[in-house]
Amino acid sequence: MTKELADVDEQLRVLPDDAFADKFELLKKQDVLRERAAQFAVDADKERSTEVLLSELSGLRSQLTQLERQRIDLVTQAGGGATGASNMGNLGGVSLNAQMAEASGANRIQARIGVIKGVLADRDVEVPEAHY
Repeated sequence: MTKELADVDEQLRVLPDDAFADKFELLKKQDVLRERAAQFAVDADKERSTEVLLSELSGLRSQLTQLERQRIDLVTQAGGGATGASNMGNLGGVSLNAQMAEASGANRIQARIGVIKGVLADRDVEVPEAHY
């Protein structure tokens, strides 16, 4: 399945900009493959013990906390925490934070946390609160 997704990604990458119909079909195929991969992951998680899932959840939350500490403080960046205003302003900080989240895998980590919490909720397990 991973190879199929990689193949579709490569096909999308090399398509000419005006190949709208081909792009649409490949995007539909990509969506189907991603749904299958996500369902496969959930099914695999259902076989894992609650303790293992809680441990992974804790580790992922720790990673997310570390990534949050690296974010740009928009108040300070805009000059709210200093005597002078910043040269970049809030929009630059927002953009950099979004790029850092994408590059660091924060979005993937958040998605994984959501999947684990869903599996645990199906088991009626009380999920501990996150402390970010």
